[in-house]
Amino acid sequence: MTRIIVSVFLAVSLLFSVAAFSEDVFFEVKADKPAFTPSSITVKKGQKVTIKFTSLDVDHGIHLEAFGLKEVIIPEKGSITVEFTPDKTGTFDFPCTKYCGWRHLVGKRPRFEVKVVD
Repeated sequence: MTRIIVSVFLAVSLLFSVAAFSEDVFFEVKADKPAFTPSSITVKKGQKVTIKFTSLDVDHGIHLEAFGLKEVIIPEKGSITVEFTPDKTGTFDFPCTKYCGWRHLVGKRPRFEVKVVD
């Protein structure tokens, strides 16, 4: 009887852990001249990621080439939603690619970072 209970417990635990890892994730990121907020997210390899970028001021650009997204423009006081599924682990850093203020000139462009873990 104990074996059956333990087997059922392990099977249910496995189902819940697989469901937890396969869930999609959604983030909202605000962009303004000084920064992206949040400036960093952490996701799991193979997990579908949806990010809604919203500009609080001017146009901003993001180039997530590592995830197949090239030169995405976040419109002035508007938003855009992007989706990707990372296929590799690591830390990927993306600076704002659309000139949005003097910080671009002095090397302090807003940056967005995606950390992908196993």
